[in-house]
Amino acid sequence: MVVALLTAAGVGTRMGQDIPKQFMHVENKPIIIHTMEAFQRHPNVDAIMVVILPAWIEVLKAYANQFNITKLKWVVSGGKTGQESIYNGIL
Repeated sequence: MVVALLTAAGVGTRMGQDIPKQFMHVENKPIIIHTMEAFQRHPNVDAIMVVILPAWIEVLKAYANQFNITKLKWVVSGGKTGQESIYNGIL
């Protein structure tokens, strides 16, 4: 099974926005959805796992449902650092 592991648990403070950069909209959809759609369309990817900020888990699931991201199988809470978030995804 090929799983795309997306690490999106950053807060994006340099962007100067009230929301994490992965949830900012480009062409009327969140950036994270654009990324997930690429893996959704990829014929060799069987499933998608996203490591995300705990407070945004339900938002991500709602967007995945809205945009028909059926390959999303796991949503994992990110850590305090990027390295911890990757570790959480690998576990």
